[in-house]
Amino acid sequence: MSERFGSLFAPCCILLLSVYASLYVGLLPPVWVSILPLMPLILAGVAILLAWHFNKGRVFILVLLLLIPKLYGGSNQTASITAYLVVSCFCVALLAFVKERGFFNRFAVNRLLFVAMLVCWCYAVERHWVSFAFLDQAVFQLPFTWSDLLLWFGLVVSIMLMAMAWWLSNDAFHASGLISILSLIIISRFSVSGVQYDTLLSAQCLLWIWFLLMESYRMAYLDDMTRLPGRRALNEQLVGLSKNYAIAMVDVDHFKKFNDTYGHDMGDKVLKSVAQQLKLFSAPGRAFRYGGEEFTLVFRRAQVKEVEAVLETVRESIEDAQVEVLDPKKKKDIEVNVTASIGVAFASAGEIPTNVLKRADEALYQSKEKGRNRVSKSLPAKI
Repeated sequence: MSERFGSLFAPCCILLLSVYASLYVGLLPPVWVSILPLMPLILAGVAILLAWHFNKGRVFILVLLLLIPKLYGGSNQTASITAYLVVSCFCVALLAFVKERGFFNRFAVNRLLFVAMLVCWCYAVERHWVSFAFLDQAVFQLPFTWSDLLLWFGLVVSIMLMAMAWWLSNDAFHASGLISILSLIIISRFSVSGVQYDTLLSAQCLLWIWFLLMESYRMAYLDDMTRLPGRRALNEQLVGLSKNYAIAMVDVDHFKKFNDTYGHDMGDKVLKSVAQQLKLFSAPGRAFRYGGEEFTLVFRRAQVKEVEAVLETVRESIEDAQVEVLDPKKKKDIEVNVTASIGVAFASAGEIPTNVLKRADEALYQSKEKGRNRVSKSLPAKI
């Protein structure tokens, strides 16, 4: 639960800070105020360049959707703004349910054409090229029309779709998309001046720049399958370790045999299960994907007894966890469990981390030789 709401933390902070800044934007020097109308376009350009660099077609389209209400320019026609607002919000919500297909290819072109079709439809209705007289009639003598009801229905559906996508996926893209929809509604439905409008819209472009930078970090440092920090993150962690620490190596037992029996797809499910146990039970240690079926745990300022107790808990949790796999012989799903061997090394005074990691690997092989599914340790050398 905390991880799910954690994905909303940074986007919400950006939104709240932008709302606060918009209230005092009038206090800026006139030169800065004169630059503000260009800021959404400049920041959108930066976001689009980053999306191109990281091949993120959905972000490219989403940034363009944020600009639709600004580029339209009919700021005095509330009904038209609402129509363009609904198009932007609805398309942002739809992006939550399509796969990433790259920056500019036939998939991106098709999506851009779909958005352009909706925008053209709004323009045609606004220019009365297309007319539906019944939409301008009051809803059962209430002070709003069928058109207003339809547009608000579209906004509510957009929010619900994006909220559902965020709840199910729990990732930064859907969290940022949800905040963008809420921001567009705030911008278009509340009385804001031109500079306040530009401030809030600039903040949304900054939000997607932040997302792309975080995405670049994820691609560089996180393992896609297990969602654990990878080898590069481990190397950087080892550089900043204090004097008193421990490193543990965790290896899934008989993993090659498991892959040969059930297939590599089922092996991936096992690795995800092991990674989940490491996330849940390795505190105060930090888990990393070392490579293959091997994982690394790093304990800063470690105490021998505390680390041993944690590693035993980790070992037992891996053994007890049930993983549902497809048995190719029985042609049905079955539940299996795996075990893991662990080797841990405690650092000596002045010992470099690579040596401690090597000793942890040697302790791991001791666990393998002793029958697997156990913890072996290499204590620091006495001086």
